[in-house]
Amino acid sequence: MASMEGPRGMTRRYILFRRFMLFMGGVIFGFTVHGAERVPRDGALIVASNHHRFFDPVFVCMAVPRRVQWMAKKELFVPPLRCFLHFLGSIPVDRDGGGRSALRAAISYLKEGWALGIFPEGTRQKDRESGEAKSGAIMLAVRGDARIVPVFIGKVPSLRERLRGGKLHAYVGEPITIDNTRRGKAAYRASADEVLEEIYALPRNARNVREARDIPEGAGRS
Repeated sequence: MASMEGPRGMTRRYILFRRFMLFMGGVIFGFTVHGAERVPRDGALIVASNHHRFFDPVFVCMAVPRRVQWMAKKELFVPPLRCFLHFLGSIPVDRDGGGRSALRAAISYLKEGWALGIFPEGTRQKDRESGEAKSGAIMLAVRGDARIVPVFIGKVPSLRERLRGGKLHAYVGEPITIDNTRRGKAAYRASADEVLEEIYALPRNARNVREARDIPEGAGRS
């Protein structure tokens, strides 16, 4: 089990790593986070994000000001990637064995008040549209008494787009409390669909808020 050093479980080494990645991300990608202040400082959390790139866990860790634990397939835990995965707080999952030990570990982390990162779509999506929601995040939220923080990681700008001012935007939504009376596969699946819809709606909602702020006071009144 990870050590709870520092605020929100961040060790000094992790804090330095995150600051370095934020700096480099800002320089290379124009990495910009919207809504980081919405992340609760304490308590069990499920950080649920869209998933299009191999390095999305790193982008999520950059966007969320909490130490995030991850579940990753055990086949990835080979040198030299193994050390990096352990540093990120990844939990090896045996997909062929059903992942029961990882499930128990994940619930244990949540019971201790950690943040657990999950991709509700289960695997990387080749296009930019929403995939099919899996119910694992909902089940863990219910059993671990955790809220869900939706996160959307936008498109990485190309070199030409970056030179024109393009940026990689990350959006963090308001925490979602799952009704723990909703039990069973159908209820979990319905809640998972709602969370995934919330994730993909984050850029649009943020854009609507910005546009509303740009409307002069009294505009549109007769």
